[in-house]
Amino acid sequence: MRDQSLPLLLLLLISSTLGCIGESPREEEGKTLVILTRHDTTIQELAKEEFLKSEISKKFGITKMKFVSVPASLWPEYARKGRVDLAWGGGPTLFDNLMDLELLAPLESKDLLDLIERDIPSEVSGIPLVRKIDGKVYWVAAAISSFGFTVNREVIEKWGLPIPRKWEDLASEIYAREIPLIGIADPTRSTSNTRIYEIILQAMGWEKGWKTLSLIAANSRIFDSSDAVREAIISGEIAIGTTIDFFGYTAMKLNPNCVYVIPEGESVINGDPIALLSTSENKEEAQAFVLWILTEGQRIWLDERVNRMPVNPRVFDSPEGRSREDLRKSYERTMISRGIEFDDSRALSIEEVLQNYFKSSLIDSNEELRRAWIELNKAKKEGRISEEKFNSLLDQMLELKFRDPITGKEVYLTEEYARELNQRIKEDRELLELLKREWRESSRRRYLKVLEELGLG
Repeated sequence: MRDQSLPLLLLLLISSTLGCIGESPREEEGKTLVILTRHDTTIQELAKEEFLKSEISKKFGITKMKFVSVPASLWPEYARKGRVDLAWGGGPTLFDNLMDLELLAPLESKDLLDLIERDIPSEVSGIPLVRKIDGKVYWVAAAISSFGFTVNREVIEKWGLPIPRKWEDLASEIYAREIPLIGIADPTRSTSNTRIYEIILQAMGWEKGWKTLSLIAANSRIFDSSDAVREAIISGEIAIGTTIDFFGYTAMKLNPNCVYVIPEGESVINGDPIALLSTSENKEEAQAFVLWILTEGQRIWLDERVNRMPVNPRVFDSPEGRSREDLRKSYERTMISRGIEFDDSRALSIEEVLQNYFKSSLIDSNEELRRAWIELNKAKKEGRISEEKFNSLLDQMLELKFRDPITGKEVYLTEEYARELNQRIKEDRELLELLKREWRESSRRRYLKVLEELGLG
C-alpha cells in the first residue's frame, strides 16, 4: 500500500516554496518612508508625487511615502513608537523639544552635510536655519516663514494713505473710518492670526501690545478666517490684511497691486525644519529625502498652489525658479529683514486666554469699540476735547480690567494672571464661559462709557 503522507508532504513543501516566492516581490517593492508633518495635503501630495519619480528615490529603493498629521503635542508619542522616520514642518521650538527628548538623530550623510554647508544659509535675522550641537546637525530648515500684512496698493493709494510698515501703523487714527480699510481674522478660527497677535504682544510688551491689538481691531473689519482676509485684499474690499507670508505671496501672484510687508524688527522670521528621528529604521533612506527636499524638492515651494519661501537660493536658478521672480525678490527682502526672538512656550502658556479675550472684548463688542474709537478721534479733531482728555478716555476704553467671576473682585489681565487662567480653563470649561461673558460685558461697558462722556450715550 502506498504511503499517502508523501503527496501531502510534497504539497506542503510546494505551498511553502510558492509562499516564499510570492513574498519576494514584497521585498522588491522597496522602502516606505513615514513622515510626521504639519504641512497641508497640497504640500504632502506634491512632495510625494515629485520625490517618488526622482532618481534619488530609485537609487535608495523608496517606493512609498506615508504622512502622519497629528497635533504637535503628540509628536513625541508617535516618534517613540519607532515607526516614523522624519519630522517635517513646524517651528524651531517644536524640533528643539524633540531634540531635548533625544528623539532626533544627527544627520550623517556626507552628501547631505556637504550640501547644507555649501548651499543652506546658517541663519536669517539672527535666527538659526541649521541646528548644530557639538558640531552635529540635528535639524535643518526646509523653508523660511514669516508673519506680516498684505497691502493692496491700488486701494490704499485711492484713499491717499501711505503703505504701513509696522504693526503700530495699523493702530493709527488715520484708519478710524466708518468703512474699515483693514481686515483681521478671529483668532478662535485662525491659527495664523493667533500667532500674529502673539508676535505683537512679545514684540511690544503686554500692555502696549494689547493697546495696539485693540486699536487694530477698532480699525478693522473682522473675518471668520485668514483665507477670507486674503481674498478681500486681492479683490480690493480692504486695503490691508494681516497674513502669514505665503498668503501674501499668493495675493501678489494673483493681483500684482498687492505687496506683502514684514514689519521691520517686529515679526518672526524663522526656518521650517526637517529632521531625522532617532527611532527611524530607515536612516539612510530618510536622509535621502532630506537631501532631495533641500535640492530638487525646493521647487514644490514655488508651485502656485503653495507660494512658500524656499531655503536654498539655488532653486531660483532652475527653470521653475526663473519663472518666480516675485518670490526671488521676496526671498532677498526676507534675508535682510530683522525679526524678534519669539518664545513659543511663552505664547502657548497664554494662548487660549488670548484667543478668547480677543474674541470677547474686541470682536463680539466690535461695533461699540469701533464707534467709540471713531467718535473719540472726531471729538479731538473738532476741538471738542483736549489731547489730555483724549488720552484719558482712550486709556479708560482700553483698560484690561474686569470682574473676576469667581471672587467678584475687579482684577487686571496681566500676563501672569493670563497664564494662571490659561491653566485653569483647560480643566474648567465652565469658568471659560463665565470669563467670556464677563469680558464681553465689561468691554462693552467701557466703550459705551466713552461714548457717554462724549455726550453720545
